[in-house]
Amino acid sequence: MVCGVRKDKRQYLYQGNKVNAKALLAILKKAGNAKRCRQLNSRYYDVVVHYEDIGEVKLYVCRFPYQKQWRVFLSTDTTLSFLAMMEVYATRWTIEVFFKEMKQQLRLGQCQSRDFDAQIAHVTTCCILYTFLAYVRRVHAYAPLGALFEGMAADLVEKNRAERLWALFEELLDAVVHSIADSGAVDLAQFKRSPEYVTLKALFEESFLGHQLQALDKTA
Repeated sequence: MVCGVRKDKRQYLYQGNKVNAKALLAILKKAGNAKRCRQLNSRYYDVVVHYEDIGEVKLYVCRFPYQKQWRVFLSTDTTLSFLAMMEVYATRWTIEVFFKEMKQQLRLGQCQSRDFDAQIAHVTTCCILYTFLAYVRRVHAYAPLGALFEGMAADLVEKNRAERLWALFEELLDAVVHSIADSGAVDLAQFKRSPEYVTLKALFEESFLGHQLQALDKTA
């Protein structure tokens, strides 16, 4: 188990003495030998202490360059290095953010039905919707989840990538046709009625972009 702990009054047994996190930090600073993690650009101390009702745990007291206060992390695995502990904690933090956003934005846990199957469906639906929104957020450069809800109505009517590519193709085709017509090589109206133009347009309508647009129209 890896977790962050507060620098409160909880006691740890270190070298035969009971000390809290602040006192322990003072002892470690006085003893010196602070370590440095280049990957995270941080200074830290790590020490094995005895924690009541748990046993031996490893405390990591660290400070990051963008923070003024020292932070304390705890691991029940005393063999973990500081970097390995932070990787585990980062994964755990994403899970905490997941539940926080699910509760705030998707109202997880607010289903009032007394039916067990309805509760399972509620949680499952929230997870599926969160996964979808997380994917959209990743595509759109990690936009905040709240902003996704605010812009969802506009996103539904905004042209998707297939529409933008299709519009670009039509503009390009019109530019080419007008260029040919301006040169006097072909009559514009006559060319748009020609079998060649109809075949070319049908070819693109049967392409991936055309199917994407058809699917979009059905969902709308």
